[in-house]
Amino acid sequence: MKIAIVDGYSTGSILAKKLRERGVECVHLRSQEVPPARLLPSFVLDHYAADLGWFPDLDDAVRALKEAEVDRVVAGAECGVVLADTLAHELGLPGNEFDGIEARRDKYLMATRLAAAGLAAPVSFNTTDPRAAVEWFTTAGSPVVVKPAASAGTDNVHICSTAEEVRSACAAVMRSNDYFGNPNPSAVVQKFLVGTEYIVNTVSVDGVQKVSDVWISAKTAGPTGAPLYDYQQPLPMTAPHVAELIDYVVSAVTALGITNGAAHSEVMLTEDGPVLIETGARLMGAMLPDVIERHSGTSHVELLALALTDREGFHAFRDRDVSWSRTVRNIWLINGRAGVSSAWHDRFCGLPSFDRLVTGLRAGAPVRRTVDMATSPGYVSLVADTEAELDRDQAAIRSLESTGLYAEGP
Repeated sequence: MKIAIVDGYSTGSILAKKLRERGVECVHLRSQEVPPARLLPSFVLDHYAADLGWFPDLDDAVRALKEAEVDRVVAGAECGVVLADTLAHELGLPGNEFDGIEARRDKYLMATRLAAAGLAAPVSFNTTDPRAAVEWFTTAGSPVVVKPAASAGTDNVHICSTAEEVRSACAAVMRSNDYFGNPNPSAVVQKFLVGTEYIVNTVSVDGVQKVSDVWISAKTAGPTGAPLYDYQQPLPMTAPHVAELIDYVVSAVTALGITNGAAHSEVMLTEDGPVLIETGARLMGAMLPDVIERHSGTSHVELLALALTDREGFHAFRDRDVSWSRTVRNIWLINGRAGVSSAWHDRFCGLPSFDRLVTGLRAGAPVRRTVDMATSPGYVSLVADTEAELDRDQAAIRSLESTGLYAEGP
């Protein structure tokens, strides 16, 4: 079996490794001439039989994959979603529905498609004119969220309560590039959703959807008012609201045409029920599959690898029976001031529940104040038997951060 991975960064790199271990030959190609610098360190060339590079012409990419005789094309990261689905369609290979492909990247089109399917969706507006956004806001009411149409990781997300904040946020979005280095041609304005945020990770084969894991995703207000990740924690399948969230997300990803592959969905549980924030037709990023598998028996990556290589095994997988032997929590690190990174990396190792630190920040390198996921120093994975142990160690991390842990100087 041979599989092409488009943009094998982040968790896509782990997928390539898993597939290789299963005897699959993987080839790689890029969706952009210049790949995102922040994602490049996660790419591992040794996982692939060949790196085909970037093709400015779609026909050339199709021809190269035909010559390589690939059996599947999958996205390794968010930036590869549209090209992966397009190539699978052009090659006549199993993949997601081609109709509505842009709605799997564009957050306005995503909400529109969900509403057309009769599912709860954010009330949304898309514009290239900040003045039009202000007019819509005047009618829609406060507060609203302004964000790029196709970015990731809380990049350029603004919570606005006044017309001037909306105008300024839209202008800021449209003069910036997105998380992957592409220009933002427009801004999406959505009614602010009030509730508790969750993550539901799914994998599908020919429209059959299975769930690998469900997480609570806690956020906190950052220095600019935009949300910062606080922590993320997987939940038992028997936890309150999980069944309701799963039923809604399965309907949502199906409505978005995600019928063959992974989906990572962020959903707000409001007082009226679940509402999709957004779905990525790819694996969840910023996670440790080996930790998750150690304590639950599977992971989003493992389930996708199973779906790609063993259809019978996928169909036999009983997703609602997944249980956790211990509790995992990922604490996102928050730096309060810019400067030069200190040698802070071993400060969390003594915490009783410490499992691993994930960071790309080296001592002596510039460190920015945390305003979104991209400017976080990283995250710490905690594993314990009880919530109380996790709460204790999370509080210890925040206490250390309050001393200016990450940046040298007074």
